[in-house]
Amino acid sequence: MKKQIILIIITLTALLGSNKLFSQELDMKDGYFYKKGMVYTGSHTQYYENGNPKIILNIKNGLEDGMVITFFENGRKHEQRSYIDGKKDGLWINWNEEGVKVSEANYKSNQKHGQWYVWSDKGVLLYDMFYENGQKAGIWKMYNEKGELINERKYK
Repeated sequence: MKKQIILIIITLTALLGSNKLFSQELDMKDGYFYKKGMVYTGSHTQYYENGNPKIILNIKNGLEDGMVITFFENGRKHEQRSYIDGKKDGLWINWNEEGVKVSEANYKSNQKHGQWYVWSDKGVLLYDMFYENGQKAGIWKMYNEKGELINERKYK
């Protein structure tokens, strides 16, 4: 009896440590997420070996829908993405491993749309850009590592 209890405790500890007790893998086929052979709807989290989250997906009818967040192994956010019915839509943000925001982009119906920014790993603005329905538009600005404007270009 003691051996069975010890075996159960070891098995549960191994499963909890690997997060396999509570998560089942998702499969992707033809652009859709499936779980146990069925189109998946819900939130899904994958983990690094150290227990930190690797990615949190929100899925509706097999497609990314809502916020998707990826993480570095150290637990800091890497990327935040927004989707509607599997299409890029809304604000996307990227950070480096130190937690500094390095880019910000906007999408609408799977096309670049709105303001885009790129910063250096130290947080200095390098690019200020604008898109309209996937096309370059407005005034684009480029800055040096000191944050000084070095170039401007106007798009229709």
